[in-house]
Amino acid sequence: TPSKAAARGRGGRGAGATPGGRGRGGGGRGFMNFGERKDPPHKGEKEVPEGAPDCLAGLTFVISGTLDSLEREEAGDLIKRYGGRVTGSISKKTSYLLADEDIGGVKSNKAKDLGVPFLTEDGLFDMIRKSKPAKAPVNKHEGNSNSEKLQKSQTKSSPVKAERRAVDQVGTMGKSTPSKSNKESNSTNNQKVKVVDRGSLQWTEKYRPKVPNDIVGNQSMVKQLHDWLKSWEDQFLHSGQKGKGKKQVDGGAKKAVLLSGPPGIGKTTTAKVVSQMLGLQAIEVNASDSRGKADSKIEKGVGGSTSNSIKELISNATLNYSDNRTKKPKAVLIMDEVDGMSAGDRGGVADLIASIKISKIPIVCICNDRYSQKLKSLVNYCLLLNFRKPTKQQMGKRLMEIARKEGIQAQENAMEELAERVHGDIRMALNHLQYMSLSQSVVKYDDIRLRLNSSSKDEDISPFTAVDKLFGFNGGRLRMDERIDLSMSDPDLVPLIIQENYINYRPSAVGKDDSGVKRMNYLARAAESIADGDIVNVQIRRYRQWQLSQAACLASSIVPAALMHGNREVLEAVKFKP
Repeated sequence: TPSKAAARGRGGRGAGATPGGRGRGGGGRGFMNFGERKDPPHKGEKEVPEGAPDCLAGLTFVISGTLDSLEREEAGDLIKRYGGRVTGSISKKTSYLLADEDIGGVKSNKAKDLGVPFLTEDGLFDMIRKSKPAKAPVNKHEGNSNSEKLQKSQTKSSPVKAERRAVDQVGTMGKSTPSKSNKESNSTNNQKVKVVDRGSLQWTEKYRPKVPNDIVGNQSMVKQLHDWLKSWEDQFLHSGQKGKGKKQVDGGAKKAVLLSGPPGIGKTTTAKVVSQMLGLQAIEVNASDSRGKADSKIEKGVGGSTSNSIKELISNATLNYSDNRTKKPKAVLIMDEVDGMSAGDRGGVADLIASIKISKIPIVCICNDRYSQKLKSLVNYCLLLNFRKPTKQQMGKRLMEIARKEGIQAQENAMEELAERVHGDIRMALNHLQYMSLSQSVVKYDDIRLRLNSSSKDEDISPFTAVDKLFGFNGGRLRMDERIDLSMSDPDLVPLIIQENYINYRPSAVGKDDSGVKRMNYLARAAESIADGDIVNVQIRRYRQWQLSQAACLASSIVPAALMHGNREVLEAVKFKP
């Protein structure tokens, strides 16, 4: 039966894509390989070897196919634990392609073309096992002879002398050991002193960027903000009546700029650093401050209880771009968390727009969600600069520099794992690293996993992203608590999105199903579970049985997504031949 792959959704260009088209695994064949992937045949039967620290450092691996005893995620963790790197595609920098059998496909063919050697799971185990140094053999004869001499001396001499000699004998036998322990104790004492010095200042402030090049990622956004601030005076104060009364369409003609992006990635820092670089005085106003409408009677600058009102700041004669104030630095107003405006802000966004129109200084607005309904009208008056999360490689490089400066021995993989676990929030990453430095001077990959497994950053996701993760290829690997969190991100909208889309997914557990019977069976089970969820929802809404919320979440969202997760593929009517 012909099937039509939809372009929407995760991996939606897989099954019906043309050869060479985009999509996971490089088209239909890549998806079929993924859909047919099974558990390792000898899962958990082999003992995972122990090796020397960083024995895989400098090596880059790509994992393909099903391994003999390890899941792909477990193999990736094992490689990272010993300092290796795991990437998703073959390149000239790839050291090995980890695969127990040559199943063909894009990775295998490219590895052969580039001459990348293949490595089996047993080969990886042997590589790690051989790196572990052998234990030095203990000479039993020396120990026995020393003990015999000690016993003879004890029998010949008095008890007091024998005790003294025994102490001296032990001291001479272990002469090197106490010296080492003393050195270790001294080093630990020195480390303790250094640890106290480390904690005297927060690293988020200590390593706050001083110049634009210190900012991790988003360098193109930094340059655009720099150019906008640099040309603001010439464009809006020295242009005379040019463009007055006309609608400004060009982004460069906006009198304000809106920086948007997730928290902790450097939006506010960027605004301050660029302002300082241009010699501007940054005046920051936060969402927690009073930002109501200015008193129209006040005309003489900032003062009194309305010292933080916007209109006073932007019309203050001591702050604006006037020619007779060349001795004092010119100002820029930074409005942080503008998407946090509420009814307590008298006038709110409307008054902010009015202030932008009459402003004599540049205004930099900062928000987390530029698509918030509160900012729907504000975006028309601002130059939009969308900050993205820095990559884990960019963050890992910066965290490694900070670790070296603080005397911490850190694995590069550990720093990249930390960057990935905090979802690009470099501020949170620095706080975690500083806290760990209080108790340890060596940070390994396993230390990061152990610390952040229970204290990872909560991510505020939309219901569409939640459904995408539930229906995605890795949806079957999610833990139950992760499924519940995704389903409860919006308990009203997520079940509706699932009910609307579950029929257009081809389950990855089906494998080869030319007749479509297996898929129809999965659809029937998912529909039955959604019907059960509707019954539970009636009890919740009509009889206020809110204790059934998790049961409704399980039946309406988790079970259908667990059954139907896979590739998005529109279901078409099957025409049977008579």
